[in-house]
Amino acid sequence: RITADAARYAGKSERGGIFIGLRRWPHIEINEATLPMRWDLGSMFAFRRSSRGHQSVALRRWRDSARTMDWVGEWHSHPQSIPVPSSIDLGSWKGITADRGAPMVFLIVGYAALWVGLSVPGKRQPIRYVEAERSPAGIAFKPE
Repeated sequence: RITADAARYAGKSERGGIFIGLRRWPHIEINEATLPMRWDLGSMFAFRRSSRGHQSVALRRWRDSARTMDWVGEWHSHPQSIPVPSSIDLGSWKGITADRGAPMVFLIVGYAALWVGLSVPGKRQPIRYVEAERSPAGIAFKPE
């Protein structure tokens, strides 16, 4: 859903949302991703996610799962074939991770590739991950 949404708006507007999943230490399992909502703002070179709709979805999943499903990260698109985090991305991720006090997954969708990273509280840079395995059940990533 994420890559299809980003491709549909490629060259017109950056897109984004959040990840909801399970923290299975030391792993993070992503079970759901929100797509952009009407309160979000996207332009050719920026995406600003409003907490309004995404937070409602995350809270509903958290309550419905007996407090096991959690907000575990975010995604957005870039107008690049092979995306690279901007200084704005890195600063935002560092703040989100520090505020959350837990590791967070971040994904950037480009035209031809994905950038996946794990931001850990107290670390300066996210750990970059690459695809390790793909199956009908999903994609597994490993540190680069």
